[in-house]
Amino acid sequence: MTKLGLALSGGGFRASLFHVGVLAHLAESGLLRQVEVLSCVSGGSILGALYYVRLKRLLETRKDADIQDADYVKLVEDLEGQFVDAIQKNIRMRTFLNPLKNLRMIRANYSRSDRIGELYDELLYRPGLAVAGRKMVEMRELKIAPPENPGFYPRRDNPGRRAKIPILLVNATVLNTGHIWRFEASTMGSVYPSTPTALDVDKNMRLLRPDSYAEITPAQQDIELGLAVAASAAVPGLFPPLSLSNLYPGGIRVQLVDGGVHDNQGLAGLLAEGCTHLVISDASGQLVDDKDPKTRAPRVMSRSNGVLMRQVREEELFALLDGRRTPTALLHLRKGLPIVTVPWFGPNQRPTPAAAGSPPSGRPTPADFGVDGGVQDRLSHIRTDLDSFTDVEAASLMLDGYLMSGSVLSSTPGLADLMGARGDRSAGAWKFNRIRPWMATPTPEFLKQLQVGSHTLFKFLRLGVRGLLTAALLVLGVLGLLWGLWRAGVSGWWLVFGVLVVAVSGLPAWLYLQIFDRLYLRLGRIERLRPPPLRR
Repeated sequence: MTKLGLALSGGGFRASLFHVGVLAHLAESGLLRQVEVLSCVSGGSILGALYYVRLKRLLETRKDADIQDADYVKLVEDLEGQFVDAIQKNIRMRTFLNPLKNLRMIRANYSRSDRIGELYDELLYRPGLAVAGRKMVEMRELKIAPPENPGFYPRRDNPGRRAKIPILLVNATVLNTGHIWRFEASTMGSVYPSTPTALDVDKNMRLLRPDSYAEITPAQQDIELGLAVAASAAVPGLFPPLSLSNLYPGGIRVQLVDGGVHDNQGLAGLLAEGCTHLVISDASGQLVDDKDPKTRAPRVMSRSNGVLMRQVREEELFALLDGRRTPTALLHLRKGLPIVTVPWFGPNQRPTPAAAGSPPSGRPTPADFGVDGGVQDRLSHIRTDLDSFTDVEAASLMLDGYLMSGSVLSSTPGLADLMGARGDRSAGAWKFNRIRPWMATPTPEFLKQLQVGSHTLFKFLRLGVRGLLTAALLVLGVLGLLWGLWRAGVSGWWLVFGVLVVAVSGLPAWLYLQIFDRLYLRLGRIERLRPPPLRR
């Protein structure tokens, strides 16, 4: 029996956008309606949850026999527009905008992670589910009840459907034990290995998992989807852990962080559910070569953590792919890029001719799916952040996922057969197709936009003189105001107090959004790009 699983990796909004392109091709090819398990991590959880709430509307309003691939294409088309509009509001910066919420963060039971969960709900999930009012969407509200079977249970009833009802897995990491914490529509809790070997090796405590939300203390039965996603995307150091209190005795407070700390690809969820065919959309950050690594302690620690994450990712994928037992399509941002081999110095102090710098024979290159190698390399370096992405950045990542999916899925035995079984394919009117001419024939201007996208701070300054002049004028204005207040006799302590009040008020965040963020988005419009030269 075939059971198709789809994993959406972590990697901030970079990953979310790449996943949109993957969903688009899966919808067109007829594979998306066959997905039975959707395992999401971090940036993949943000996008996967939005897809799921939209899918819930479709599957609860149409009978199974009436649902066509064209319905999935339309769903992802709408999702593309909503998601890009939402992230261009700069969700991360908006966590600083509300002064009442800023003051509330003084308390131990409310943090920046709670606030961003509320914003996910406000900008993504309530509109996606067409829910009005102030109440946040709850995890247990995601249970899908199709018209012909209101008591539907995916693990039992999916084999009889054409349009599968997938199980949504939102993965986080338990700081207390190091295990996975998994949110589902039916329950939530810690997942841990239970084999005899695991019982001998893993001696961390087991936080037992209930069968349903009805068995949990009432204070936690109504856990919100936005908070579950915020926990899955709570990058350590960037967002504080999301706390769950009063779930376990003995003073245990569950602290949840980014699911990528444990499994950034979401692969474990698919294997645990017994999926026989896998699609892994992996837009996570891969370790970048460094010719001369810095040796100061903070840089060594950061680099060492990157090495550890690389090792975890590769060991999981090696174990899966080297066995070749499960039909698997792996899509990742360094697909097809060459491996650089560096020869050693010989006795004559000259490099030996032993190494070759081309990709191994038989492997696809970015050009095979219509993407220039320089473009693919720059896309793999775009920031894994939760700030605003320009039209150029967003469209490039989405189209990359779309084009790569078309090449890889059609050449993967087992998955290609599933695609061939569909007879009602429908092409989508994807907005991201506007960037297609530059993906294969990039201009220097386009490459610069992608290069700037690798930075986290002051991106608008790197896109031209206009951004630099705007920033300079604002800084001069602030300095002039402070100098005027000091000359007027305002003491230093009052100035410090005033700065703190302004910070808590959210005014700096508002100014950033109104000036610098808008400028960055304007400079990153596709319409501003010069067209690439025509191919002969």
